[in-house]
Amino acid sequence: MKALNHPAEQIPGRCNDINYVELLLRIVTGLFLILDGVHILSHATQLEESLRQAMSVPMTAFLVIFIGVVHLLGGAFIVLGLLTRIVILLQIPAILAEMYYIQPPNSFLGNFEVLASAILVILLVFLFVRNSGKFSMDYYRKKRKS
Repeated sequence: MKALNHPAEQIPGRCNDINYVELLLRIVTGLFLILDGVHILSHATQLEESLRQAMSVPMTAFLVIFIGVVHLLGGAFIVLGLLTRIVILLQIPAILAEMYYIQPPNSFLGNFEVLASAILVILLVFLFVRNSGKFSMDYYRKKRKS
């Protein structure tokens, strides 16, 4: 007879093979994107002005709002693990544009913005490759279909 080593093994139907490091990385990445989206939306006029100076595109207000909303909603979707790969595909270009056009005085983390954005892109690529894991809405939707 096999001895139970962990209390989670005693509960039938529980996901015993959840990778908690990946779960934590997904949640931290999503929360960071939510905070960045809130920062962008709360400082939209300043960011719009700096973006207008950096490039002459007539839709700078739309771009600032779009990037802020993409970060805000995308971060929430990543935390939940819902449509993770699609959301990540929307996040990476927004972050790369943010790294290029939004300069440190207007950024969320000041001088560390470029480094934090580069780390965030690496985390997003990692999450894209690994997907959202067993503790996510994607997993439960897939499990419910079968």
